[in-house]
Amino acid sequence: MSLGFVITASCSIILGFVTYYLWIWTYWIRRGVNGPRGKPFVGVLDVLLDHEKPGLLQLSEWTKKYGKVYGITDGTQKTLIVSDPSMVYGIFVKAECADNFYGRKLNPLQGNPETDQRVHMLAAQGGRWKRLRTISSASFSNASLRRMMGTVEDSALELLRHIEEKTAGGKPIDMLKFYQEYTMDVISRVAMGQRDTQMFKNPFVDLVRKVFCGDRKNILLFCQVFPTFGYMIRDLTFKFSGKIPAFTLYTVVRDAVFARIAQRQRELEMGAELGESQDFIDLFLDARSETKEMGLTEEEEEKEFSKRGMKVTKVLSTDEVVGQCFLFLIGGFDTTALALSYVTYCLATNPEVQKKVQEEVDREFGDKDVEFDKLGRLKYMDCVLKETLRLYPLAAISNARKCMRTTTVNGIEIEAGTYVQVDTWSLHYDTSIWGEDAMEFKPERWTTDNPLEHKGAYLPFGLGVRQCIGMRLAQMEQKVLLTHILKKYSFETGPMTSIPLKLVGSATTSPENVYVHLTSRHL
Repeated sequence: MSLGFVITASCSIILGFVTYYLWIWTYWIRRGVNGPRGKPFVGVLDVLLDHEKPGLLQLSEWTKKYGKVYGITDGTQKTLIVSDPSMVYGIFVKAECADNFYGRKLNPLQGNPETDQRVHMLAAQGGRWKRLRTISSASFSNASLRRMMGTVEDSALELLRHIEEKTAGGKPIDMLKFYQEYTMDVISRVAMGQRDTQMFKNPFVDLVRKVFCGDRKNILLFCQVFPTFGYMIRDLTFKFSGKIPAFTLYTVVRDAVFARIAQRQRELEMGAELGESQDFIDLFLDARSETKEMGLTEEEEEKEFSKRGMKVTKVLSTDEVVGQCFLFLIGGFDTTALALSYVTYCLATNPEVQKKVQEEVDREFGDKDVEFDKLGRLKYMDCVLKETLRLYPLAAISNARKCMRTTTVNGIEIEAGTYVQVDTWSLHYDTSIWGEDAMEFKPERWTTDNPLEHKGAYLPFGLGVRQCIGMRLAQMEQKVLLTHILKKYSFETGPMTSIPLKLVGSATTSPENVYVHLTSRHL
């Protein structure tokens, strides 16, 4: 092989590489769509991954400049940013459009949704997603939530004991850290089979904090700019776990699932009956041992699986059991703790609203037990929770879809392979939707059924068929804990309370801390 050939081949590869990335970088220019251009190769990805200035807030700044529909490139992904509610509703809900937007916006570290057997429900698409969603839905049925109620309340009372101990002498506490302990305790017990509370000694907590708070910018940037290497890094990391917190956590979850499988096998060999599922692992393992009709037609299965060389099955594989448990551990920990933290801040800075919530709690429960069937009576608390998530849409990054077939929405052609990301923060603060008081915390705007909640203007838990499956569990956790706390304490601001909150994060938007004083109502 001559030196000239090597040089020519190398130059051709480099030229092809540069041409490809420049073609992506100039995609929206060729389409005549406005938007920030960013840098060659990375686009605006480096800005979106800035932990100190959340990318979701940066989208709001760009929306003010470029309007409700504009384009960005983030690595090799071409993304249309949307904050027009009618367009959002069309993409997420209307069948004629939504059926063409069933993929998620993923980083390669999350796996290839078409081929990776470890992909969980959040990342899955098509027939696999429908199967995982249907099996998982039983975990969040009314009967399942009722069964979890005792565990949730026990964790709430345990947190109350820790709060009482830590606030002795009027000391302020960072409620974010306390809520993280609570949500991890709940999800570890209802999902992972932990039998008793391990609050403030649960090894999962620090590990999951690293998943959300660690500096992942460089590796995420590299993997999204070079997706092929991203998939390779994912596979290697699974084999040599330890460097990336998410994969370390996955390994811990995998070991727990394998241990439960071995335990169940021993019980069956000894003639024990399985009985009712006690946690998510049990439920998913039951799905492995039963063939269930998932509602997929042969045509759907063929379309979504067989053509990609994947085995068509209606039960969960062991990898899928692990993936689902991992997803619920991550999702059940962070978003609910953040929601509680934001509610605490809103109540502490709006004492008149807090008083109304306390009056409702006293009226409905007083000295009575907090019962599952009576949580629905907390109507004003519902309004407070909704308004909090309007002002702080903490998981807005999930409001994104991949266009699977070229589709025209509101006169705009969106090509297959393009991503759509909703600018949820702009949508939730839009004065043309919410009125001139959109910046204000006003729970009363929810005292009557608000049609905006269903028309693409309000997306705290997503929208359409892929709306957050754990929404009702999260709401139950929040109501139970807030009821117990507000029966006994009032939240008050102090010198350590950040007003306004300093927000950080890239995956979710989190307050850096939420320091408040808890003052006893019954001195």
